[in-house]
Amino acid sequence: MTGSVRRSYSEKKSLRRQLSFTDIYFASIGGQSPFLSILTYGTAMIIYVGLLAPIAALLGTLLVLLNGIVVYELSRQITKTGGYYKYAHLLLSHRVGIETGFLYLFYSILYGVSYAFGVSYLSSWLFNWDPTITMIVVLLITAFLAISGIKPSTKYAIIAGSVEIAVLLLVGFTLMYLVHFKLSNPFMGGVSLSNLGLAVIYAAAIPTGYGAITPLSGEAKNPKSTIPRAVIAVILTGGILAAFDVYAFANAGMVLFHDNINQVISTPSPVLYVLRKYIGDYLDPIIIFAMLSDGVLGTLAFSIAASRTIYAMSVDGYLPSIFSQLNNKGNPIFSVILVSGITLGISVMLTNIFHGPLHAFLVLGALSTMAGLVVHLVSNFALARIGIGRRVNKWITMSIIASGITIYSLLAALTKMSSTYVEIFLLWMILAFIYAEAYSIVNNQVKHRYPATME
Repeated sequence: MTGSVRRSYSEKKSLRRQLSFTDIYFASIGGQSPFLSILTYGTAMIIYVGLLAPIAALLGTLLVLLNGIVVYELSRQITKTGGYYKYAHLLLSHRVGIETGFLYLFYSILYGVSYAFGVSYLSSWLFNWDPTITMIVVLLITAFLAISGIKPSTKYAIIAGSVEIAVLLLVGFTLMYLVHFKLSNPFMGGVSLSNLGLAVIYAAAIPTGYGAITPLSGEAKNPKSTIPRAVIAVILTGGILAAFDVYAFANAGMVLFHDNINQVISTPSPVLYVLRKYIGDYLDPIIIFAMLSDGVLGTLAFSIAASRTIYAMSVDGYLPSIFSQLNNKGNPIFSVILVSGITLGISVMLTNIFHGPLHAFLVLGALSTMAGLVVHLVSNFALARIGIGRRVNKWITMSIIASGITIYSLLAALTKMSSTYVEIFLLWMILAFIYAEAYSIVNNQVKHRYPATME
């Protein structure tokens, strides 16, 4: 397919710009799965650094914010559907764009599936629910909402996300009330730099929902303002909320279990142990709602983002044209069905491979994190490219700093992961590279040129 044909096809098949800042903000908050993230990553932070966990949360937020600022700048320049794929495609080359698109699909789909496994693990541990049935129910609800269209999905995200933020604030203040607002000094006691570093890495995993925002650029109203503001707002909301809650949890654990803190830490979830110990069964309805809501919201946000990436690659001719067909609601229905099918298929397959949902959650989280780091690294290079082209030193500096941090985080992740999982990740990268090269050869793709316009 020639470039001119792709352009006319893209113009004909544009998605509707119907999403407000509120829609995108809450859809992305859902992508963070705040309650589940704080229960899992927050627990790890408390175990490693104790009362210093809120400081680690703020440092982790700062790290995420550096990459977020790069995305902030890119989203002001490129307002088309596709997000990270489009940044690489327009600013680097079509080959890098294709590879980045496939890497983003790897990242977003596995990240969403990991939350479904996280919910199934918690439901099994807390309420003895069948983890497989719980996971399938969550994924079926997610698929139903995604197929229903972007507006029903964001309406659900606004309602569920608002309630969940309120629940997290209520839980935090309740824990403070239980200890009569007695505040512990987070800096008391010594913490090794290595433990602090690990806690910061876990903290950085919490405010990552902004990764689901940019693929929706083509559906946002006033995207040059809406998308950048949503990126920063989501990172700050997630980071500050995490800092508050992990402090409330750590503080309550220290005050209430000062002489027996090791017993609390040894439980599968110290956070839930403290909550259920002092609030009891009254907490169960809240936990059930937040847990299921997180599973649906997290999977939904990244499923929609993945479907929009597939749609954008189809519009540009790199995937079959069927995936850019829209239904009467303006929803790329075949892309959505494809992502929903892959998500459900991967989940069922991994259920038979891993011994328990917790193992699957940890492995998928690690694999998706590596892919996400590479995707953000490409975005950093894209900003450097446009910064050099336009002689904007601020962008060049941002990209260099963010790239350094991302490369360090990626190397740290690679050295700590099982070689089997690293090989799976590298195999996907190689397959994406082969696909991009084969496409270029078969279609006699012309040499990439820096675009005159990116909107």
